Amino acid sequence: MLSALCCSLVLSSAATMPVAPPPLLQLDYPVLAPGEVGAFRVRVPAYAGGAGRVSYAAHALMPGSEQDRGYRFIAAACGEGFTPRVHYEERGVVCSRTGQAPHPAFDMVVTVRNTGASAGETVMDQGLGSLIYDIGSVSSPWRLYSVTP
Repeated sequence: MLSALCCSLVLSSAATMPVAPPPLLQLDYPVLAPGEVGAFRVRVPAYAGGAGRVSYAAHALMPGSEQDRGYRFIAAACGEGFTPRVHYEERGVVCSRTGQAPHPAFDMVVTVRNTGASAGETVMDQGLGSLIYDIGSVSSPWRLYSVTP
């Protein structure tokens, strides 16, 4: 009987544990020459739970890193109820919301400037990030392409 009770407690607590948010998904892959400005869409999945703060970010330079890949993210368009912000020195953008955390899926539009990226593909493995404060964070890559004029 004790083992059945323990098993029941484990299963009930597992059912109520928060699930990590799905990763963000880049939908467009712009090709930009140095100096050009373009945009790409990022699919932000719906989130049904919790109250508090949710943030979705795209980083041109990772926080705490000086590795410059030659791009700056200069603006963001967010879903309804989200506030867009541009990080210091255009190191990235974020869409955040405080209070009612549940929201439908939306496309975040990131405006990017090529400030001198090498020709070809540039990838930042953890460049897109979801942070849901009562659950945790998940990251995914972004890819951009540069061409020489």
